[in-house]
Amino acid sequence: METVYTYKDTTIAAAFKDADLKKGIVTGYFSRFGNVDSDGDIIKAGAFSKTVKEQGPRSAQPRIKHLMNHNPSMPLGKLLDLKEDSTGLVYESQVGTHALGQDFIKMVESGLITEHSIGYRTIKRNQLQDYAGYQKNPSKGMYEITEAKLFEGSSLTAWGANPLTPLTGLKGGVDINNIISQQVAIEKFCKDSTATDETIEMLLLHSKQLSQYILDIKANQPAIATDPDIWKGWVNKLQTT
Repeated sequence: METVYTYKDTTIAAAFKDADLKKGIVTGYFSRFGNVDSDGDIIKAGAFSKTVKEQGPRSAQPRIKHLMNHNPSMPLGKLLDLKEDSTGLVYESQVGTHALGQDFIKMVESGLITEHSIGYRTIKRNQLQDYAGYQKNPSKGMYEITEAKLFEGSSLTAWGANPLTPLTGLKGGVDINNIISQQVAIEKFCKDSTATDETIEMLLLHSKQLSQYILDIKANQPAIATDPDIWKGWVNKLQTT
């Protein structure tokens, strides 16, 4: 069966290019160009030009959405601009004044949200090497995506935030120290924030998922490299909750 809807996460050092939080305007990257991702794909510059022209915010029929965690019932704001630059697919969004939108602003301010993801369908791709070649030389990638149909871009509150992608489905190579730091950041945000109860409950659920995932990693890969101070602090916190 052909895959018609796929998720692809993006981690960029500057997840947000700019933010005028008083006006509720946020600018960031939904996708990155030129790097080999965990699926062996390389998204090429120009891959989104057709879909943005046809259904982007400046088109006659704008349909691409800005969501939280790929959830259609959790829209964050209205896309004002969507375009490609030398780094990737840049968006500018006017965050809504609804409760979730205001909670999103608080999470951006706290540095809790650092990743984005896209919901898309691959239209055209070129095979760079076969699977055997990719296993020997993964840095060259397996496919390059030259055209993609974009349905939505999501801001992520945590790894595994997409309810259709189980946390255990995360691929290898994940930095456990980053996951621990993210889990601790979520706990701190929930303790100190004035966000709505619904957002706090969602984040606490993600926190529990991350805790279990961290424990599973350590159980299955006991020799995995972990910063001793980060790990000790996380274990102590876990034992007191």
